[in-house]
Amino acid sequence: MSIRRRLAIGAALAVALAVAAASLASYVAVRAQLRGDVDDSLRQQVERVQREGARALPPPGIFRRGERFGGPQVYSQVVTADTPVSAGAGDRRRGVRERLDDVQLPVTERDLQVAAGTERAYFWDAEVQGVPLRGVTAPVAAGVAVELARSVDEVQSVLRGLGIILLVVTGAGVAVGAGLGWVVSGRALRPVTEFTSQTESLADADDLARRLPVEGDDEIARLARVFNGTLDQLEQSAEVQRRLVADASHELRTPLASLRANIEVLQQPGTLPPAEQEALLRDVVEQTDELGALVTDIVRAGETTVREDEAQDVRLDHVVLAAIERVRRLHPGVLVLEDLSPTVIDGVPERLGRLVANMLDNAVKWNAPGTPIEVTLHDRTLRVRDHGPGFPHADLPHVFERFYRSAAARGTPGSGLGLSIVAQVAQMHGATATASNAPDGGAIIEVAFSQGPAASASSPHMS
Repeated sequence: MSIRRRLAIGAALAVALAVAAASLASYVAVRAQLRGDVDDSLRQQVERVQREGARALPPPGIFRRGERFGGPQVYSQVVTADTPVSAGAGDRRRGVRERLDDVQLPVTERDLQVAAGTERAYFWDAEVQGVPLRGVTAPVAAGVAVELARSVDEVQSVLRGLGIILLVVTGAGVAVGAGLGWVVSGRALRPVTEFTSQTESLADADDLARRLPVEGDDEIARLARVFNGTLDQLEQSAEVQRRLVADASHELRTPLASLRANIEVLQQPGTLPPAEQEALLRDVVEQTDELGALVTDIVRAGETTVREDEAQDVRLDHVVLAAIERVRRLHPGVLVLEDLSPTVIDGVPERLGRLVANMLDNAVKWNAPGTPIEVTLHDRTLRVRDHGPGFPHADLPHVFERFYRSAAARGTPGSGLGLSIVAQVAQMHGATATASNAPDGGAIIEVAFSQGPAASASSPHMS
């Protein structure tokens, strides 16, 4: 069921309930008022009889069969302690006692009690010869009571007419409420319908550059702004994905072409001397390693979050020391000086190891021969400094961009993903990566982690 139809039905039900409640209240109020008028008339007649005695009584209430009571005429009947109770006349006065061709007002035990003075006056309803009566039994003297009654046929006729009118009004109100609900809901939901059609057209067009028009400041406008913001993020993600695929294909093309060329040469036996063939085989192995490292970097570049089940308390100083030992094994001629304070952070050891390894690999690549690489870890900030040429001023804003390589780096091995992975892993761990140049030369890469649990005291690593 559509929202418009639900709103129309809801409006019809609301109007139906309101009109029905108002109609019922009106019917009850009118009925009470009309019956109250009849009771007041009977009460006044009783008071007159009690003041003036029997001469104020209306004519006796003996009626011929088939006669109808009419108008506001009041009929009376005297009841004494020895008046017989009408046959079939219980407290609810549904029956009457018939005597020959005469009809008498019904008499009950309660009427006798009123005449005897043991019961107070009370009002009652009865039906005589098919005519509805409203009556009262009240004491007028010792041992004597009087029954006064008048027809309420006209009252019931008015109430029947009023009931029909109220039913018609209720039905008309429901119909009008449903119609107005349908019209109003259609006008109110028109922006939603337009919003839906526009979003569907965007989905069909497959054009992330298009945006929804935003007018006003209502809920639909706010929804359109949120939707446009989602499209902005989606467009940026798609652009990053396209750029990543394009850059990755570009970076993979060169080592694959070189690897293919070397393999084709090796497939031709006897074309190269053994020494050159051995050197070419070593080159193939190195190119394969380089290609594997590039694929690893590309996979790492696609990781953006840390799952809760992966995170744990990590001694960052231990991770840094392990990365430094790896550099010393792979590059025996490189001098690394470390000053590490015990530091515990919440993170993933493997990814933090990748972050530190990439920082050190960048320093090893650019460090001047015979100069040390300085690694410090204090106040939850990891700092790696080399003594190479430093970053060109124009390259500093792009150091952490994916696949970005400066003019000086285009002739050296690498994918251009190392420092971008540093920034990415840092962001995943709530840290901030920055790049700068030392005043006396050399590049500095820093990763500052947010505050966390303090490590237990132990002596820092120094060398």
